[in-house]
Amino acid sequence: MTAAIPLAVYGAGLVGLRHCALIEAHATAGLAAVIEPEPEAAERAAELGHPVFATPEDAAAAHPDIAGAVIATANATPGAVAEDAAGRGWALLVEKPLSGTLRDARRAAQAAEAAGVPLLVGHHRRQYASVAAARETLASGLLGRPIAADVIWSLRKPDDYYRYQWRVESGGGPVVINLVHDVDLLRFLLGDIAEVSALASSAQRRGALEDSAAVALRFENGCLATCLMSDAGLSPWGWEAATGENPDLHASGLDCLRIVGDEGALSLPSLTYWRHDGGGRGDWTKPLTPLELPCPRTAPLEAQLDHFIAVARDGAAPICGAAEGLASLAATLAIRESARTGAPVRPDPDELPPWEQATETAIADYAARPARERAAAPAAPRPQAPSEETSE
Repeated sequence: MTAAIPLAVYGAGLVGLRHCALIEAHATAGLAAVIEPEPEAAERAAELGHPVFATPEDAAAAHPDIAGAVIATANATPGAVAEDAAGRGWALLVEKPLSGTLRDARRAAQAAEAAGVPLLVGHHRRQYASVAAARETLASGLLGRPIAADVIWSLRKPDDYYRYQWRVESGGGPVVINLVHDVDLLRFLLGDIAEVSALASSAQRRGALEDSAAVALRFENGCLATCLMSDAGLSPWGWEAATGENPDLHASGLDCLRIVGDEGALSLPSLTYWRHDGGGRGDWTKPLTPLELPCPRTAPLEAQLDHFIAVARDGAAPICGAAEGLASLAATLAIRESARTGAPVRPDPDELPPWEQATETAIADYAARPARERAAAPAAPRPQAPSEETSE
């Protein structure tokens, strides 16, 4: 019988605690430590019966056999946390996005490489069996040559979601927190992104962050895609609504991603394949038949934990390693910059863009504030003129 692998979790927020529950329920993993310096969050974790430590030194002293760590801290800190964990020889699972800036994300990636430990980025949609099947379907040529794709994510967040300052100032916002999932999924299916053009609006909430964005993507292979994102617009369309993966969100079961090729089309996550059944090449004069391709249902976070254990214990290759996480982050940050400037942007994970310094300064200012103030301070809306549409 395989011994349980001891894991630590950095961060006792909602996401961190969800990882804790998954680890404790896993047959071959054990929760050795929750590392949380903030007293209120640490108290919540302790009330749930988790072993809580204020510092990684305390955790390592109590459990010198820790083999891996899940980093579920705010976007402000993954680089420094990854350096610490990697320096201890712990394999890393870093929640998406890899960081709030490319510089800090590269710091995390370089720390893992220098320490010789694997780094898995938590883009958990890659764990879906339907996504793996879609990738194989595209590679097999079943759709012919991919021409275009479109994705929608429009799930209205509760009115008090942005009440707290940390959701405004910690490198967050729906483009980086939510749209990054769709960007990574499109990259996983269609390849690298050559250029992005974007519009963003804060007209609905009139705050410091965008609440909606419309994005056009051009891929290196010539495929085009559009993304429509809003956390202010009420609709049944979005990955979590389609899959029911998040118990806190109402499930609609409606597809939110469509891919079009010159010989067929595919919609996800239902994995519905549209094809022409007759002889010769199909066109708009001929009927199309839908076929739901067979695929097992997936519990993605459980599957991600299985994968992380295989990475940490057995040396499996991460399905989303540091390079992939950096590329998806670069494309997502390019969307924000294109929306700010009104100009197309070519994402490049190897080049630090000029807007990085301002973002880093804002995140550093946030991280330097007292923990209690960061957790509890209400967010102040940014005044705007009625005609102002674009926000960073």
